[in-house]
Amino acid sequence: MIYIKAEKYDYIMVFTCHQRALYIYEHLTKRNIKAKLVSAPNKINISCTQAVKFKDIDMEIVQTELYRNNIYPTAMYKILGEGKNETYELVE
Repeated sequence: MIYIKAEKYDYIMVFTCHQRALYIYEHLTKRNIKAKLVSAPNKINISCTQAVKFKDIDMEIVQTELYRNNIYPTAMYKILGEGKNETYELVE
């Protein structure tokens, strides 16, 4: 049996609408950033059902892409824990 370890992400951004989350996700993947479009967890779901996860190493590029495209998340959280035990600490 082969086990594939799930990719670990450090941050999650939530947006006001699905289109903004999808738009920034597409821009990040074009820049070869390991990002993941996910359902926003209930704990941090403000108004949109979509969120984008990314790694700490890519924070500067993510910030630049958000600024360049004039898209800002409703909130950004640091992901603590893994899997079903994930908790979130507000960053901005």
